[in-house]
Formats: sequence, C-alpha cells, structure tokens
Amino acid sequence: MIVSALRLRHVLAGVAISLAGASLMSGCASRGTPMSAVPAITTGVTPASATSESSSRTRPAIAVAVTNVNDAGVGSLRTAIQTVNTRQASRAVITFAVTGTIALASDLPAITTPVTIDGSTAPGYAGRPLVEVNANGHAGVVFETGSDGSKLLALAICRAKSNGVTLDASSITLNLNYIGLSLKGTASGNVADGVYVSARSSNNRIGINRLGASGTVANVISGNGGNGLSLHTSSGNVIAANRIGTDAQGNFAIANGQNGMWITASSSSNEIGGTRFVDSATHQANNPTGSKGTVTPVFVVPPDGNLISGNAKNGILIDAGSQQNVLNGNFIGTTADGDAIIANSGDGVRIVKAANNSLIGCKFRNNPFVYYNVMSGNLGNGLHITSSDNVIVQGNFFGTGANNSTVVANNGDGVLIDGSSLNTQVGGVIPLGNVSAGNVRNGIEVADTAGGFITFNTFGGLLAFKGAAPNGNDGLLITATGGNQLARTNVFSGNTNNGIEIGGDASGVTIGPDIVGLSTKGDSLLPNGNDGVLVDGTAHHNSIGDYYQSVIPQNTFSGNLGYGLALVDGAHDNQVFNNFVGVDVIGRLALSNQQGGIYVGSYAAHNVIGGASTDPKTPKKNLVSGNVGNGVTLGNGSSYSSVIDNWIGLNKAGKFNLPNSGHPIVVKPGSVHNKISGNMTCCN
Repeated sequence: MIVSALRLRHVLAGVAISLAGASLMSGCASRGTPMSAVPAITTGVTPASATSESSSRTRPAIAVAVTNVNDAGVGSLRTAIQTVNTRQASRAVITFAVTGTIALASDLPAITTPVTIDGSTAPGYAGRPLVEVNANGHAGVVFETGSDGSKLLALAICRAKSNGVTLDASSITLNLNYIGLSLKGTASGNVADGVYVSARSSNNRIGINRLGASGTVANVISGNGGNGLSLHTSSGNVIAANRIGTDAQGNFAIANGQNGMWITASSSSNEIGGTRFVDSATHQANNPTGSKGTVTPVFVVPPDGNLISGNAKNGILIDAGSQQNVLNGNFIGTTADGDAIIANSGDGVRIVKAANNSLIGCKFRNNPFVYYNVMSGNLGNGLHITSSDNVIVQGNFFGTGANNSTVVANNGDGVLIDGSSLNTQVGGVIPLGNVSAGNVRNGIEVADTAGGFITFNTFGGLLAFKGAAPNGNDGLLITATGGNQLARTNVFSGNTNNGIEIGGDASGVTIGPDIVGLSTKGDSLLPNGNDGVLVDGTAHHNSIGDYYQSVIPQNTFSGNLGYGLALVDGAHDNQVFNNFVGVDVIGRLALSNQQGGIYVGSYAAHNVIGGASTDPKTPKKNLVSGNVGNGVTLGNGSSYSSVIDNWIGLNKAGKFNLPNSGHPIVVKPGSVHNKISGNMTCCN
C-alpha cells in the first residue's frame, strides 16, 4: 500500500511533536516536556504496509534523553545508543537531563546510525563539558559504518583502553569536547589516540568556530597515550580551533604521548586551521607587521587555527605519502597567544616522504602574515622537511612570537630541509615571505641531497620590518648537494654567526639579490656576528650574484663584524659578481664590514671575483668600498684567483670617495697563479 500525501503529513506532524522536548544543539528534557528513555513514536506506517521507497522517506526522527549516569538500564547512555541503533531513524538525538560521570563497566555499543549526542543539553551547560564518559579501561566512542553525519558534542571522553573516539564513518562532527581530560580539565588520558580517523572516514569536521571569534576553543584533545589526533588514509577533513596537547586555556602542557597530530597513510586534502583573520568579537583584522612597518601593529589570533603544543613528539607529523594537506593559522609550540613557549618535544611540523603539502599564512592580496602559522618554541626544529617534494611554505613565523616582537626560539633550526627533498619553496613575492629568527641554530638549513630549494623574501635573523632576533648560527646554511638552490630577495641580518653560509660540497647555489648585514631598507647596520657570506668546505660552482630585478637592486653584503664575503677552505670555481660590499644598498654610503670586503683564504682556488662585461644590464664588477681593512685580500695558500674589473674604494657613480681603510687589493705571500686586471681602485 502506498502512503497518501495526507497521511504522510500526519506522520511528519507526529514526528515533530515527539521532538518538542529536545533540540539538536540546545535545550534538554528537563527544560521541556519530559521524555522517556525510549519515546513512543506512532507513525501510522508499518514496514509490512509500505514499499521500500516510501519506508526510506518516512523513517521517523527519534529523541532519547539520558536521565541518569548509570552504566546501563533505562535512562542510561548505553540504552540510548542501543535505542537509536535499533530504530535506525533518519534523524536521532541523544540529550542529557543530568550532569556528572558515566563510568562504564563494558564497551559501549558502536554507533551505527546517524545521531547527535549532545552534551550541551545538560542542565547548566555554559561552554565546557558537564558530562564525562569514563571508559574505565573499556572501548571509547566508536562511530561505525552507517553513522555518517553524526555529531558528538560537549562530552568529556577519557580512560578508554584504546582511542577516545574512533571514526569509521564519514561527515562526523566533533565539537566542544574534552578528549583525554576529565570534567575538571585535568589529564585523564585514553591509552591510544584521542581521535582516530580511519580509511573508512572522510569529510569530517573536528572543531568548529561558528562565530569566528579569536580564542574560541572547539575541542581539547590532550593527555592521551598516543597521538592527539591521527588521520589514516583519510581525506577532506577540516580540523579547526582545537587545543591539542595543552589545557583548555592554552597556558600549559597536558602532553599527548606521541604527536599532537599525525597525518599518515596517504591522507590527503585536509585543512588544518583556516584562513579567517578578523576577530568577529572586536572586528579587528590581524596585522602583526603593521602593514610592513608603516602603522601600529594589531595582533589577532587566527580564529580557525589550532593550538598544537606540549606534545611528547612532534606537533604535527605528515608522512607516508600524504599529500595536498594545508596548514593555515596554527600556533605550534607556543601558548594560546603565540608569544611564549609550550614546547613540543620534537619538531613543530615534521614532513617525511610526503609531497605536495603546504603551510600558508596569507594570499598574495593579503597584508603580510594575516593567518600565519607560528612554529616556535619547539625542542626540535620549527619545520623539518625530509625526502618530501614540492612543499610550499609561505607567510609563517619560525622562532618568533605571533606578535612579531618576541623571541620564542626553536631549539634547532627554524626550517630544516634534508634527505632527498626537491623543490621546496620557502616564501614568494611580497607578502608571501617568512620570518625565521631567534632559533638556537640556523634560520634555514638545507642539507643532504636536497635540491631545487628556493627562499624568497625571508627575514632571517630579524623580525619582519623590525630589528634583530638573532639565530644562534647562520641565517641560511646550505650544504646540500642537490643543486639548483636559490636565495632571492631576502634579508639575512642580525645572526650570531654568518648571514649566509654555503658549505660542505654544495654546488649550484645562486645568491641574489639579498641584503646581508643591514636593515630591511638596506640603509642602516644590522650586523651578523661573523661574515656576511661564507663559502667554505669544498663548495663549488656557485653564483654569488644575480641580475633579478626586485625591490633589492643587487646583493649587498655590508655592516658585518667579519668580512662581507669570505671564500675559504677548499671552496673552488665560484663566481662572485654584481655585489655591493661595504656600502648601503644604493652604493652611496659606507656601512663597513669590520674585517674587510672580500677574503679568499687558504686552499680556495679558481674563484672569480668580478669579470669583464660589455652589457650594462649584466655587470660583472663588484663594488667593494667603505670597509674596515682591505677591499680584497687573497690569503696565503689561495690560488688561481681572478680579480677583474671591480670598483674598489669608489661609490656607485665611480667617484673616489668611499675608500676602504686598508689597501684596495692585497695578495698575501704564498697566494699563487692569480689574475688581477682592469680594477678601478681608490685610495691606498
């Protein structure tokens, strides 16, 4: 028998009446008409009298109230889950008329039908869970096949023998929960992961900030024995506004025993954080650099970003072929405000054998860094990329606070790229650059056989458009042998050691145009503690110079406490051209390197400084002026050096008014087989 339209309207009216005492997101049984644990629903349709099509269209909604904290029996959570599983309603909601702790005596039944389990309906709910599910050494909450579209809201899930919450179905929403914490917000961990998302699960929402206000806390996922959250061959998930590895306020660590987040087994296209940068409560937009230093900065925590700090391993681990995952607006290794340390014990973000992932803090049209990731305060590196190709890193802070004023050091490098990683892009045209400053080791390090690396618009050793925040070693260190490395339109100043070091057996590195040892504008001192650029080891066939047209007209290596440029050890066959050494970026003012302009040391050979050029658009000459000490020194034991057609002691216009304090060119005893010709020198 086919159900008539009139009869169907009567059915739906009956369903609406049955839900009068409970809403999906708010209100509870105690506030309206009392509901029994298993409400009677009269549909007027029986399975025997309906076709399969009409039955699927008229499956009733069901509302079940949890009225006590017993493990089982009428009014219990266990019975409520059994009821909705049995009824297979098109929509189901479990509400709570009680508060307190439900201590389990056995595993809860897995959820096999769509349901909203809504702890926010508990009496007195005001933003933090009032109902705790203490698994007591049994299984946690499992969303099994058939429960697609379910929601778990405002519960504390703790002390499960494995995962706190397991997702084996798709389009699940987890929001406002404590997973691994008690109702008091103290550690009460699940043995394995806080949230485990399996290969059968995708397109989930783990954390929602509906209003868009900064400081909104979706879920707190902390204190678990495994990872806070793990994705296994899972795609299309949005993970936003959570605190993972900390207390609810984001002030101190409640460590997950592994990583804060693990994205593995080819998990793809997941959004970690979000791109909003306006606080809906204050209507202020994030602008931590003050529009490139021109106005008073405004600090707004990106509303959708996750706080992932205090974990026993990495903040986030992406591995095993996981691709197309994007991180926006997350604070990793810091407090909730992004300006103090809650260290992850490993790296902030670790990417291993996982290509095509991105850490994005702005778009080209944005003011710099508006929804930036902050990867600071970690005991390892801020970001560590190993054997992973085509990673994009734009608009992030490594080693500094979210306010662009505070040093929040990573204990290793700001960014470390190693293994066989290819084509890592760090930065881009303004405003897509990064800040990597204040770290214990280097701002950026490129090692092993990594190749195709680009750093573009990096502030390495200084805050964005502000003063020094020294890295403990170099601003940029390249020892990788993969070749095709490029450092372009960067400022590497204020570092404890060198601005840039090319070492090991590195080759195929191009430096230019960059500022090394001066402020962002290139007109005042911001010295590196040693050389501006050091080429050492057996580094060879590198280009120190370029003709790229940018806001920086050419390499400027000035103001450093060592040499502007030094080639030492066995460095050989390197080209040095079109650089300013010892002057401001426009070549008119002396900003001295303190030991000299260019130094070629023992065993360095076949290096070319300058060169002949008839094309004014591609000059080979270097301007080496205004330094304390000699303009160019060929040290004892160096050989086959060529010093050709340089301007030494002159200004950019070729006038004799910027002398070095020593001699223009000095050849030390034991330096042999050199070619020195065509140089214009002044004045000693």
